[in-house]
This record gives sequence, structure tokens and C-alpha cells, in this order.
Amino acid sequence: MSAESRKLTAREKQIYLRLLARTKPYAGRLALAVVFGILFGGSVFGLLFSAKGGMSQVFGGAATRLQDSANAWINQWYAGGMNHDLLLTIVVLSVLLFCIALRGVTFFFSKYLIEWVAQRVVMVLRNDVFSKILHLPMLYFTGSRTGELMSRTLNDTQLIERGITEVICDLVQQPFVLLGAAAYLFFIDLRLAAISLAIFPVCILPVAIFGKRVRRHSKAGQERIADLASIQQEAIGGAAIVKAFGTEDREQARFEGHNLDFFRRQIKITASKAAVAPLMEFFSVVAACAVLLYSRHAALELSDIILFLGAMVLMYDPVKKLSRVHLVIQQSSAAADRIFAILDVVDNVGDQPGAQPLEGAVREIRYEDVSFIYAPGKPRVLDGIQLVARSGELIALVGGSGSGKTTLVNLLPRFFDPVSGRVTIDGRDLRDFTLASLRRHIGLVTQETILFNDTVFRNIAYGEPGATREQVEAAAKKAHAHEFILAMPNGYDTVIAERGLLLSGGQRQRLAIARALLRNPPILILDEATSALDTESERAVQAALNEAMQGRTVFAIAHRLSTIRRADQILVLDQGRIAERGRHDELLARGGIYERLYRMQFENQAAAP
Repeated sequence: MSAESRKLTAREKQIYLRLLARTKPYAGRLALAVVFGILFGGSVFGLLFSAKGGMSQVFGGAATRLQDSANAWINQWYAGGMNHDLLLTIVVLSVLLFCIALRGVTFFFSKYLIEWVAQRVVMVLRNDVFSKILHLPMLYFTGSRTGELMSRTLNDTQLIERGITEVICDLVQQPFVLLGAAAYLFFIDLRLAAISLAIFPVCILPVAIFGKRVRRHSKAGQERIADLASIQQEAIGGAAIVKAFGTEDREQARFEGHNLDFFRRQIKITASKAAVAPLMEFFSVVAACAVLLYSRHAALELSDIILFLGAMVLMYDPVKKLSRVHLVIQQSSAAADRIFAILDVVDNVGDQPGAQPLEGAVREIRYEDVSFIYAPGKPRVLDGIQLVARSGELIALVGGSGSGKTTLVNLLPRFFDPVSGRVTIDGRDLRDFTLASLRRHIGLVTQETILFNDTVFRNIAYGEPGATREQVEAAAKKAHAHEFILAMPNGYDTVIAERGLLLSGGQRQRLAIARALLRNPPILILDEATSALDTESERAVQAALNEAMQGRTVFAIAHRLSTIRRADQILVLDQGRIAERGRHDELLARGGIYERLYRMQFENQAAAP
């Protein structure tokens, strides 16, 4: 085995042990399952032993040690009456039935307890993964696909459940079954048992041969599942674009290509697994032939030969399952590796030690020489930003795509942290406040309106689940959404489709504005908040926003420069730097970037039919 293979095996063991550590809270149930597993395995010896006595009693033949000892016991405690042979037959058969019943009961409870633990571990793990995804820093999502994260939460955890259930079940039950059957083999004939058991280790060879192949294709197969989920999510989420550009066949071909690759890898896994069983069966038949040849030479009784072969058959299943444990561990460790990769992500945007809640009004916000990059080696998205925003001011951000406008405002709710410099509220670094309290002070309306498949009321009250009907309606009125909501089939109780697809763009954005206003936040971020509104709706919402901005600090990103004429500060960003700043009239008179952007929009509007 190469050094690389040894390292891989060590990693698999490390990952799987970490997975098993999650069963620690349920150690009591597992201990009880082990007890039942021992009884299950021990019942095999009793089953074979009583079967030997039963066959001797029913079919006759020389008296066995069991028969002799049982007759001696009966002679001491029983005199006259029932025939000794008949009584002994009943006793032996009763023991046989008891062993069968014990085997069934212990198997059930052992299996049930282990399944319960496995399902519980997977449930908790799935909850932990989803919770981690919800709390991952925004920076993580810039390099991750939604479908892949969904696959890890659902498909990978399902593989882990199988890895826990099958492995623990087999390790708890099968070794004792193997020991019980092997003990009976030695009870029959020491030499024959040694010859037969010498063949069984050979059965492990197929596992060593095909194990690595299974793990490699299993991990790649899970990645293909993530690709399939991602392609589906993109195609469904962008259905309008797919249909508008007529790319259904292209998306279908992309899906089919990844699906075919997944199929091929699954077939290779199936072939590897399927090759193990026939090889093991071949070795078992070889062992059986050896038993028959030896039995003829040693002149064993027919009952001994039958039960010896029966014991070997009972040993076959434990050996097969125990040899398969390695394959299952490899598959589940590949899935667990992907799960732990999410759980191990370090959240650098969490609450700092000693963080205090942000309380009261917000008087001033400062950006002090702030710079930001998304990844090491990448160009700076923000570079040396200096900004002071006071309560009640409207700060407008303009500039071309990629100039850093959205990144600048995303630093305020700490979606990201600066790589240098700091952002402060009333002189204190944002990192001195708890995230929850900081974000409660901020209302956000994004460029892409996010609504949920729920009622209008709950969409508006999303950030304030305890809001009353009156409070929700008041927020809707401020956003000029109340009238169109009442016109809907069930008013505020109307369920809107996922992402609000049953609403117009302007209606969706007004609901998002109402949701932000309901929190009555001292800081309001409007990221292209009026971009999807028609002229009439824009005027109405702009008037509502003018009222809502009283006493608040507002950051507004706008491409429509006509909406920010009254801004207290207009910042023109260019390649991550503030190229110009001032009020509307000042910037027009300066004849720089802002004046050029404004003139281009005015000319475009004038040229429009």
C-alpha cells in the first residue's frame, strides 16, 4: 500500500470516528443493543446444540453427550410415568424453540435500538448542517452553489445514516454470531473446524481489492448529485430566462450529461459490490466440499455433518457483513467528509468576545479608511473608504457595475468585515456589538426582492413575527402597498407563490419595503429599492420613503439618478474608491463622472419613445 493510500485510510478512520462520536449521548441505548447482540450471537450455539440433541432423539442413533447428561438428570428427578426418551425429546425441542424465540427477540431489540440511535444522530446532524448554513458568513455563499448545499443537507446525511446503522448493527451482532457458530464447529471436531476456518480469511481479499474503488466513485457520485441539484435549482429558479432565450435543450443536455456521469459511477460501485458476494460464495462452497471429504474420512455421523455445514452457513452471513463494513465506512466517510467541511467553516463574522448589544438611537456612522477584498490575491473591491453619515441623512451611492456600492453597504450589517480600517456607530467598532442587536437596527431592501411562499401578512412581518395586524397594515400603507393587497383574493391572508412570482415587480418591491419599514429601524439600506417600479409607483414609494427617512440614516444605491437629487451626500464610486462626493447640484457643476452619468440618463430618457 502506498503512502498516499495509507494517509487516505487514516483520514477515513478519523472522519468515521468523529461521526461515531456523535452517538455518545445515546451510549445507554447502544450498550443495551450490545447486550442484545451478545444474546443474539449466543443463541446460535444454543440453537445448534439443541438441534443436535433433537435430531438424535427424533432420528435415533448413538446417544450424545447431551442425551446422556439429560437422562441422568431426569433419572434423579423423575421416576415412572412418561417414557424418558419422549420426555427428553420434548425438553430438547422446547430448548430449540426457546433459542429460536430468543434469537428473534434479541435481534429485534438490538436492531431497533441501533436504528433509533442512527436516525437520531442523522436528525441532529441534519439540523446542525442547516443551522450552520444559515449562520455561514455571506462570503462563503459567494463561492458555493445552492444545489450543492442542499445535496449535502439531504443526500449526504442519508448516506451517513446507512453508515451508522449497518456498521454498528453488524459490529454489535455479527461477531457474536460468528463466535457462537465457530464454537460449535470446534465442539463437533477440532481438526475439521481448523481446516474450515482457515478458508474464511480469504473472503476478506475481495473487500481489499474493491474497497478503494467504491470509495473513490462514491465520493465522485455524491459530487455529481450536488451538480444535478444545482442545475435543477438554477433552471427552475431562472425558468423565465431559460424560456426567453430558448435554452431548454441546452439545460436538458447539461443535466443529462451530469446524470450520465452519475449513472456510470453508480454502475461501477454496483459492479464492485456485486463482485464481492460471488467470490465469498465460491470460497464457502470450497469450505463445504472440504467438510464433506473430511467427514467421509473421519466417519462422522450424518447429524454432525448436517449441523457442521449449518454452522458454516450461519458463519457465512456474519463474515460477509463484517467484510462489507469496510465498504460502508468508505462510502459514509466520503459523505461525512463533505458534511464536516461545512460544519468546520470558521465564521469570522460572529460575535466577538465581550460584544455588547446595540441600544438606543444611532447618531453617527463612520467608515474609517475601509478596504475589502473577497479572497487573497484578488483586487480590492473597496480601497480607503472614508465616510461620515449622521442621523437623518440620505447617503446616495452611484457608480458603474462592480464599483463597490453593494459591498460598501453590506459592511454595515456585517455581512462581511473589512480587511483593514473599521466601520463605527457612535464611535464604537461594529464588532463591539452583538450581531443580532446590530441587525435589528437595520432595515434592508435588496435589489433582488426575496419573498417566501407564505401569506402577505407573514411576508411583511417576517422580521417581526409578533407584529399586530394594525402594525403590518401601517407599514404597507407607508410603502403604498395596502390598496393592491386588499384587492387580492384573501387580502393580507393571500398566499403568494415562491419568490412572489404571482406579483408584479413593483408589487414585490413594495412588499419588501413594507417589511423593512415594519421594523422601524434607525438605519435603512435601499439597494436599488425602486428599480422595478413604474413611474407612478416610484413616485408613491419615494414619497413614503421620504417620510420614513425622518430621523433615520439612509444608504441608497440607485441607478436612477433622478431619485437621489435630494440626497445629503452623493458618493460616486469608481474601482472601489470614492471618486467624487457632494450634493446633486455641486456634482453637476463639477463636470466629472456624476455629471456624465446624469447626462447619459437624461439623453436616454429623452430618446425613449
